[in-house]
Amino acid sequence: MEYTLEGTIKYLLEWTKKNLQFVVYLFALSMLYIWNNHKAISLIREINYKANELKELRWEYLTKKSDLMYKSKLSEVTPKAQEMNLVPLDKPPFRITLDKKEFEHQE
Repeated sequence: MEYTLEGTIKYLLEWTKKNLQFVVYLFALSMLYIWNNHKAISLIREINYKANELKELRWEYLTKKSDLMYKSKLSEVTPKAQEMNLVPLDKPPFRITLDKKEFEHQE
């Protein structure tokens, strides 16, 4: 049995015609696989970026919160209040009470 170039080419053309749908199916499947893999990698990168951004924002929040806690301490507020001529109270606060009759009489 001899194989000739023309016979081989003819055989390959017939085989291609017969299996063209399968080849196109495999090509489409491989393209879908590549696209899905690309999307998954992109999503993982985005998730990692967002996680790092969240860590930075959390650190910024904690830093500002601790600064506010420090600045709101009495030992920090008192000097700043004295600069504005405010002094701490010597006596505790008291409640002003009026009877209903006294209130109506003043009107």
